[in-house]
Amino acid sequence: MKELSGGRTVTARALVVWLALLVGALWAFGALAEDLSTDDPIVDFDRDFADWLHERGSPGITSAMKVVTTLGSAWILVPLALTAVIALVVRRRRRDAILVATAIIGAEILTFGLKLGFARERPFFADPLATESSPSFPSGHASVSLAFYGALAYILVRPISDPGSRRAVVAGACLVVLAIGFSRLYFGVHFLSDVLAGLVPGLRG
Repeated sequence: MKELSGGRTVTARALVVWLALLVGALWAFGALAEDLSTDDPIVDFDRDFADWLHERGSPGITSAMKVVTTLGSAWILVPLALTAVIALVVRRRRRDAILVATAIIGAEILTFGLKLGFARERPFFADPLATESSPSFPSGHASVSLAFYGALAYILVRPISDPGSRRAVVAGACLVVLAIGFSRLYFGVHFLSDVLAGLVPGLRG
């Protein structure tokens, strides 16, 4: 009974933390969206930061960022998600399979709808490192990456009892998502507020 009670306590705490993060993320998204629609100072900061980062590009960093950004692309995430779903179904972990599928599909749908709604133009440079044609806000790479790698980390840490190992898995997932988001900023295809806002659909997905 003690073990069961302890498990319920941990689950309850995790739920409270998740809800707090979700509420905070939704508030942050609302603030970013409002600032964008009213052309607040964050818009000027977005442009200044994009210009500053673009001026500091180098061939070595560009090569590394090309690898990082592919980790958040559809042609990498979709096969990874399909592989994870199939592996989980084979192991009769259908709930986890549904979690992965709904996370990535939900994030894709939500991000696509938000992009159409805001229709924000992407950063413009005379000598771009990369180009994209879809709307900029929010970042789909950030959103879907957080949804997929976050769901994967959640599934992986559940059977792990060692706290250090659990933290390592979560930290690894966070680093991957942050690196993907930074790669989008480096290539100049997103503003900083796009990436920050993109984390919210990923969390909800």
